[in-house]
Amino acid sequence: MSLTAGSAVLDITPHSPNHLAGYANRDHPHEGVHDRLSLRALYLSNGTDDLVLVSGDILWFREAVLEPIHRTLEDQLGIPPERAMLCGTHTHSAPTTSGPNTNREYLHFLTAQTLAAVTLAKTRAESITLRLGRGSSKIGVNRREQIADGSVILGENLDGPIDREAILVTLDGSGETPIAEVCSFATHGTVMGGDNYQLSGDWCGIAASELEQKTQTFIYTNGGCADVNPRGRTRPSTFSVAEALAEEFVGDIESTRGSTNALDGDDVLTGAFKLIELPHKQGEIEAGKGRTARIQIHGIRFGPVRIVGFPGEVFGETAMAVKQAYASDVVAVNSYTTGGSAGYVPVREAYDTGGYEVRVSPYSEDAEDVLRHAFIELVKELG
Repeated sequence: MSLTAGSAVLDITPHSPNHLAGYANRDHPHEGVHDRLSLRALYLSNGTDDLVLVSGDILWFREAVLEPIHRTLEDQLGIPPERAMLCGTHTHSAPTTSGPNTNREYLHFLTAQTLAAVTLAKTRAESITLRLGRGSSKIGVNRREQIADGSVILGENLDGPIDREAILVTLDGSGETPIAEVCSFATHGTVMGGDNYQLSGDWCGIAASELEQKTQTFIYTNGGCADVNPRGRTRPSTFSVAEALAEEFVGDIESTRGSTNALDGDDVLTGAFKLIELPHKQGEIEAGKGRTARIQIHGIRFGPVRIVGFPGEVFGETAMAVKQAYASDVVAVNSYTTGGSAGYVPVREAYDTGGYEVRVSPYSEDAEDVLRHAFIELVKELG
């Protein structure tokens, strides 16, 4: 039996005051709305199994909201957690979903809108075919800049490693407009800094809304962007930079749209979790947190497309290595996937120079090797 699919976009802009996520220096709730936040859902079925991919204009689906959403999807629609992947675009200008400043009413609203979007997408399901495009964009830049004294700052390292690939999977139905596009690309949603108190999807949310002029739903998922920031970000923050980068990215995706090819494959729909043990830094061990952290990574497959994700921050080198291991296949490696409490996993080389990502990571320099191999194994397990 062939695959069927439907999609939906619903508004998740809060109606009540919310503290924004992503920066610790903010001391009061949001002050306005620059651009509205959206939740995008893709529902797929092969007649036996269902699968859901969700992307929300939030930092990430932290556990306080992830577990109720998974429970609701399973109770109401029969979709088990392993076949429901929830991705945050990682905009730093959306309501927080964890911590003491969380608005519980917003979490209930986000849960309800997720269920509503998936349900609506299911009602729209029709037979589909798949196309694949592989493009690129230069809107991101490696942010680990080494300055004269040898230290690493959050700046712009023009020669640093970076994954510029934009993977674009198009789902065509019976109409002229695609049912959905699924995109994996790596750049932080941090044009707007901690001085901004307006709600915004940042460059990625703005771009997705613009791209939906030619597709019903543009599902953006953020790749290995732990060490990648938007190019040219300024402080104080200016929305003109976010809008310019969004426009540039739209152009890059338009070019990718023009060079897609039919994607042949089966009608398999599956999902899997994989528990891994990431080794802690010595300081974490001495603080009583154990030698390792148990982290759950997530993978889904629809047809020949495989997506694996980490509930934290993945470096670009990690994502590129996993994709290279499956160079002849369609494999996307994402951050901010089905959770958000796992933190940064720097590559081994980063520990030689330090910097923000190494400083805040709870893991030792051996952790990235464990994560990379676990991703490769998870792709294999998806079949």
